[in-house]
Amino acid sequence: MKPDFELRLKSQVDFPSPSKVASDVIVLARNPNIEISKVAQAVSRDPAMTAKILRIANSAFYAQRRPSQNLRQALVIIGLNAALTLALSFSLVSTLRSVQPKGIDYRRFWRRTLLAATASKAFSEASFPAVSEDVFLAALLQDVGILAIDRTSRDFYGSLPLDATHAALMQHEKTQLGEDHSAASALLLKWWNLPGVLWQAVQHSHDPENAGPAKSEQGRFTRCVALGSELAEAALSSDRKAALGKVSSRARELLEMDQEEFTEVVTRVLKLIPEAEELYETSIIATEDAENLLAQARELLTVRNLHTLQEVHTLQETTNVLLSRTEQLEDATRRDPLTGVLNRGWLDGRLTNELIQAIKMGRPLSIAVVDVDHLKKVNDRWGQEAGDGVLHACAQAMQNHLRDSDAVARFADDEFVTLLPGANEGTARNICQRMLMAVREAEYKVGGDVIRPTVSMGVVTCTPQRTFSNVGALLEAAKDALYAAKLRGRNRAETYEDIAAAGGRNSRPRESA
Repeated sequence: MKPDFELRLKSQVDFPSPSKVASDVIVLARNPNIEISKVAQAVSRDPAMTAKILRIANSAFYAQRRPSQNLRQALVIIGLNAALTLALSFSLVSTLRSVQPKGIDYRRFWRRTLLAATASKAFSEASFPAVSEDVFLAALLQDVGILAIDRTSRDFYGSLPLDATHAALMQHEKTQLGEDHSAASALLLKWWNLPGVLWQAVQHSHDPENAGPAKSEQGRFTRCVALGSELAEAALSSDRKAALGKVSSRARELLEMDQEEFTEVVTRVLKLIPEAEELYETSIIATEDAENLLAQARELLTVRNLHTLQEVHTLQETTNVLLSRTEQLEDATRRDPLTGVLNRGWLDGRLTNELIQAIKMGRPLSIAVVDVDHLKKVNDRWGQEAGDGVLHACAQAMQNHLRDSDAVARFADDEFVTLLPGANEGTARNICQRMLMAVREAEYKVGGDVIRPTVSMGVVTCTPQRTFSNVGALLEAAKDALYAAKLRGRNRAETYEDIAAAGGRNSRPRESA
């Protein structure tokens, strides 16, 4: 604020100071060891203030507490700090009403002032309840600088319309004075020896982000005062719906308050207004306007909820797409690109885990090592591309005839391994027979020729009676059975159990093609 204006403000002799009762209350408020009897003595000197303290103790402001019959009970019920704050507010408002401004709408000024204080109290009750009375007082006095400026320069607001918005007043003040009325209000409160938390909140009521972190006491206190002022302006706005939406966004920004909590604050404000009107002997907002305010707040809640649901739905769709792509990428890394079945890397990890679980849980585990018969002859006669086509046809035929819990993986050039968790020897035989028949029915066409592939299988089952110390031993047993199948003419499945019962392991042929 310009230095010359500050001097003019200080020298303004006809601007009222707090009454004797208010001054005594301020002194009492600064004493941490104050006694109820001294507060009661100070307040009782003002009969009107005493009546209001009693009335407010039994009002909606403290509706959840027991009723009081005398001033001492009222002070106990609402608490010393609250009583001091409220007594001070009654005294200061009574004093300030002796000021008759010329350039502003006096009635609208007090309506907005009381509405802002009531709204600030509701915001505080929702987010910072311990100081709601102090917040109420700070909000009640945050615009007193307007009266002081008008008193100092009687034609200061004369160029503005009587129904000028709060923003218009602030802009006019900044243009003429370099600062708005929040600076003047803070100076007055400071000169009146009010607590620092109050005048600092008023000083930053138009820029609450600069009052301190949102989680700090001063930061939260100031944010409640600022939001109360903004909600009051929205309630008196000609475009209330749009203004209310902006305040809702500010409440989310300043206090992390969602739309439902904001609607509850508006509801609380409307419940407190009748009490405030009676206590301060003025009309704050018309019944119809109050009903419309609540209806518009609820409409905002409905719209916000629908928008949130839409955002959630969009987010879910995006998440599903990302998950699907992730699964596709993960699946691609574990698939053999030629045959489309799982690859050796996947098999090595999964087979070890399945064997450990089978031994630990005492359940069977079967595997089959599968070799495509005469693949070398296919490559020699029709070329590598035909051989690759035969491998793909065999792999897909086997995969299509497995259970959901089973899997087939490419193990080597022309070898596959089928993993059959929980399958005992009989189940494993049946599954392998289905795969043999499926491969026999598969066809691969090369020009005018039709290739009908076959496979040989070696099956082994790990049981509690026949265990294998590691995956290598399990694969060795399956390969012994595979070689037995080759020796016995190919296009068949042999089990390790059968060849073991027949007299031991077979000699493995050198040629496996």
